[in-house]
Amino acid sequence: MGVDEAIKKLEVSNQGLKVILENLDEQLADIRSDPRLEGLVDDLENLFYAYLKTWIKSNTEVLDILNKEKK
Repeated sequence: MGVDEAIKKLEVSNQGLKVILENLDEQLADIRSDPRLEGLVDDLENLFYAYLKTWIKSNTEVLDILNKEKK
């Protein structure tokens, strides 16, 4: 895989992750409505949020490295 292709894949990945992050509350709505999981959903949402932000940050760091290498 070339540098340009890797950059494109990481950019697409970040776009998808950002969409998931923006809709995280909506995606967890079904789980939130389950009374058996009361109190756990907030922790789960925080975990997912932190995970997605970390993944985006890592992708961005690699993108910066690849873009510098490309120049």
